[in-house]
Amino acid sequence: MSSIESAREVAARLDTIVHTSVAGITFQSMNSFFTTLRAYLQVQNDRLGARNDLYALLRRTNDPNGLALFSLGPQIDKADSAGHFHFPSGARLSFGITLRHGTPCSLVSFRFHYQLADSSSPAFLRFDLNPDLHQDPLTEPRCHLHPGLDHVRLPTPALTPFEVLDRIFFALEG
Repeated sequence: MSSIESAREVAARLDTIVHTSVAGITFQSMNSFFTTLRAYLQVQNDRLGARNDLYALLRRTNDPNGLALFSLGPQIDKADSAGHFHFPSGARLSFGITLRHGTPCSLVSFRFHYQLADSSSPAFLRFDLNPDLHQDPLTEPRCHLHPGLDHVRLPTPALTPFEVLDRIFFALEG
């Protein structure tokens, strides 16, 4: 029978594995990541018959600490906006991906918010990769999925941003 202590130990071991895996997620350069991301989104946009202007939606912002944020739409999805990626199904997507400059550049964090069409259940799925390990990985795993509830976090393996997008575009949207 499991106890809270053993559950925390297992969660900590899993989070250490995820943390180590995330350290290995790198990209050739910031520019190649940005162009690959925009091309990926454009191909999916065209495949689905959506009408999103990826040149207007996808943004890159550098900060003085050696990080770059690649974003589409609002970081916290409160309501529909022109900045979202809109699916023909009525769903919408917003995200932020943070990379650290370097050769190669490395993944720091991400948040993908996939809001399903009105009256869907669950209402949203949010994939998060926190920048660092949390002191209690049982309640806040470094990489996790929110299944329509902000306070529920289901641990996931270390995913690249493109693996998250594959799940959204091919598993959820089909």
